[in-house]
Amino acid sequence: MITNLVALPAPIIALYLVTAFELNLGMRIAYAIALLTYLAAATLRFKLKETLLSDRVGGLPNLLAALREYPRSVKESMQVWKRVPSSAFYLFVAYAGITSLGAGCQTYFVVYATSMLHFDKVQYAIAMAFMYLSISIPTILAGFRMDVSGRKRFLILGFILYIPAMVIFVNASFNMLLLSFFLFGLGQMLQGTSYNSLIGDLTPKELRGKVIGCGQFFMYLSQAIAQLVIGTVYAYVSPFAPFLLLAAGAIPLSLVVALKVFDPMAKEV
Repeated sequence: MITNLVALPAPIIALYLVTAFELNLGMRIAYAIALLTYLAAATLRFKLKETLLSDRVGGLPNLLAALREYPRSVKESMQVWKRVPSSAFYLFVAYAGITSLGAGCQTYFVVYATSMLHFDKVQYAIAMAFMYLSISIPTILAGFRMDVSGRKRFLILGFILYIPAMVIFVNASFNMLLLSFFLFGLGQMLQGTSYNSLIGDLTPKELRGKVIGCGQFFMYLSQAIAQLVIGTVYAYVSPFAPFLLLAAGAIPLSLVVALKVFDPMAKEV
């Protein structure tokens, strides 16, 4: 909820920048602001404390040593899936698939909304701000219910919400755009919260670094491929086809979670 509320002014700020300074300079200012906030976040993370200590903890990271260890790290990360429940692997596969399709489609949300649906910049900014605001309260409720009744069902619900969200989006009026973005944002929130919670429940803490690192490695690769595929489909097949592809892809990926992923009886700590 806090993340959504902090992000709430972002679309309005972006609208002001591109309106007051035109697109080119406005985006340069926006990127500069993003750079400064990333640096501030990195500085704050020096305050974090290790919860899993080893003999090698301490001092600054050695970049050259890290590069030398890279091949071994990749190999060990690939092998980690043999040491965790199969549910964790299928969870990663389903999550990587849906996030890759979602990332590819999000790139074209503003393009499709402004060029095909003919919304102006103000309407689009309002719709994005509405998305962050409207899912804040459901975020608190969903997080509470996940802890009580399990994460799996909320993960499936998050996937399924993409179906009506994208079907509505391809031919939306402004009111329907608000509904579409609400469903999309709610789906993102449910899948992200439940995935992170469930992968923690399934993975021993001494293996979480390898699981998350390997997962991120292949997730970014799959997102890169999805960006190319989605862009090609948008340009050469149909502008609305990528969004329907996301809706269609949510069905088999939901089935993977339903049939292959299970909440553990005893959660890892």
